Amino acid sequence: MKIISLINTTPDGFLDAQYANADAEFFEFTHDLLAETQTVVFGRNTFELFQQVWPARLEKDDTPAWQKKMARALNDIPKQVYSSGLNSTTWDNSTIVNAIDVEAISRSKQADQKGLLILGSLGLVAALSQKQLVDDYYFAIQPLIAGGGGFRLFDKIKLNASQPLKLVSTKVLRSGVVIIHYERAV
Repeated sequence: MKIISLINTTPDGFLDAQYANADAEFFEFTHDLLAETQTVVFGRNTFELFQQVWPARLEKDDTPAWQKKMARALNDIPKQVYSSGLNSTTWDNSTIVNAIDVEAISRSKQADQKGLLILGSLGLVAALSQKQLVDDYYFAIQPLIAGGGGFRLFDKIKLNASQPLKLVSTKVLRSGVVIIHYERAV
């Protein structure tokens, strides 16, 4: 099992959701990742945002078909939210995990099964990266210099040492978003 991270970022390193260009083509790319995923994993803030937005999209008649497809996929797939303070969830197929259990994750990685996909969730990605548990990183580089923002990947958690990555592929979307896929070099 692999742990896979998908993060939207600007070339100057800001990861605020407001800068993400998530159009139909981007969601189609995300669907391809979901097809190889057993569970979608979130940190609390991203989970609460997604829980508020995506189930509601299924109920609205004016939701575009490509957004409904994503809403269905996210609703149906098992989800884990890592949070020590969240006590309940209203989103179908969601489980709250109180803490990162490195040993349990390491054991799971030995199993031959589909991966875990982390959407956004910068604090969780940083914490798992610090423990060298993230296998693949997909950085969706947005065609925008933000010039500022509230979030960068390693603002709160620092790595003990740099972690070399190996380029796997790049994909350029019509919107100008460039998705760079790296795997952790072992």
